[in-house]
Amino acid sequence: MEMPLIRTGLSNRNVYFVLIFLLAVVLLFSNLWMGDLGLDSSAYATISRSILRTNDWIVPHYEHCREYSDCWLHPPLFYWMTAASFKIFGVNEFGAKFVSALLGVFTILLVYLIGYRVSHSCKIAFLSAFVLLTTQPFLDLARKCQLDVPLAFFFTLSIFFFILAVQKSDIFFIPSGVSTGFALLTKGLPAVSILGIVFLFFILNKDFKFFISPKFYFFLLFIMLTLCIWIIPLIHAGEFKNFLNNYFANQIWRNISGSGGLNGLSFMERIQDYFWYILELAKKYWPWFPFLVLSLCFGFKKLKDNKMLLIIMLWILIVVLGFSLGETKYFRYLTPVFPGSAILIGVTFSEKISERLFKGILNFSLALLFILLFATSIFPVYFGKIGVPDKTEIKKISPYIKSLTEKTEPVSVYRMGYWGAVAEFAFYVDRPIKTYDTEEALSISLKENSTFGYLTKEEYHNTSAEFKKNHVPFIRTEKFFLITNLQNDKALKKKIFPLFIF
Repeated sequence: MEMPLIRTGLSNRNVYFVLIFLLAVVLLFSNLWMGDLGLDSSAYATISRSILRTNDWIVPHYEHCREYSDCWLHPPLFYWMTAASFKIFGVNEFGAKFVSALLGVFTILLVYLIGYRVSHSCKIAFLSAFVLLTTQPFLDLARKCQLDVPLAFFFTLSIFFFILAVQKSDIFFIPSGVSTGFALLTKGLPAVSILGIVFLFFILNKDFKFFISPKFYFFLLFIMLTLCIWIIPLIHAGEFKNFLNNYFANQIWRNISGSGGLNGLSFMERIQDYFWYILELAKKYWPWFPFLVLSLCFGFKKLKDNKMLLIIMLWILIVVLGFSLGETKYFRYLTPVFPGSAILIGVTFSEKISERLFKGILNFSLALLFILLFATSIFPVYFGKIGVPDKTEIKKISPYIKSLTEKTEPVSVYRMGYWGAVAEFAFYVDRPIKTYDTEEALSISLKENSTFGYLTKEEYHNTSAEFKKNHVPFIRTEKFFLITNLQNDKALKKKIFPLFIF
């Protein structure tokens, strides 16, 4: 039954949608070019940049990184989209973050649409989108070059079409399958949760005929056809076996089992590990965590009246349970949960929100929109986490290293992992990297292979007196040194002065 629109002066349902859209755009795109990329973001940006340089859209490559020269960590859809963004906006921070921000906006709009489909109420649709708009972990990831928000978008899009298939026409199983395929091409195995939601929905509704119906096979068929966009060229290139061996045997198994599994943990430590995501939600999903817990309780009571709620609840529970079974855990993995949580909270609490309170939320949203528009047009406000000093220093030091070295000249890096600090180095400095773990190996490299070495200030001070005598800092930042040998140091001092960069 259609709930009456609240008389707030915003009587047109399209106005609610436009307001949500404008808020999402301002929150996610405001000064998106500011700040640095950070660890994983720099690595993904580097992999995406390599597509444009090599014109290889089939095998992802991590430039300047020997360990991941053929990078099978994830399927390539996100890299394709980011490479396209670089083609349009240039290889910069804005181009790297654009895909996540754009799909973040679309995810918020999808939450509005799903909220409406589940409830047939513009009020509930607006409240659901408002919850996601005020979910800080989602907003933070939507302003980074990360796979999590794109995965959440395709996940949410697949659920949207699945709801339309259940409510309106079986034809929507086709776009639902395509969206599931895109989710799998974005981050692989985590998108299998969508299949779990679909299967359990029909099993719990005792509709077993679904599994022998044409719509089920069309759903699976279009998942496979979408995957073939990449799989067929991969087979043709002779790289499919490499993908299977590296992705499933290494990446997936490592995430499931961790470095050593749960061996050696006590019973209580095992229990705590399984409930890690729930504990993290209790810490970080504010102010909405209490509402989510209550919404799950209220949702069970409303299942008889609205079977679409079962899809939303399965969405949340399957994703949380699925990631909880793996040993490698990061809070950002729960990003696909946030759209479903927002919808469930909006649906279950809408009837408890009075007309006066809803009008207050609308007025607050309008006020927030105007404040953000004013602030971002007058002041250089950055709505995101400023990079920690060591990452910012890499960005600042990169122009100087580029001016001192040729494009093909390697830089020796001391005691830094590829997927650690070197991720920013590979993107910003854009020079070949040779990593060394011993002082002797670094010293030999600076004599025979590289002119410059890059290491932390602390590591430099821990080297021997002999090493310091023969290798002096040429560029200094707060935490890093760019060092060179004495002969090169003397030659360069005649041209330019050594720099200290704050």
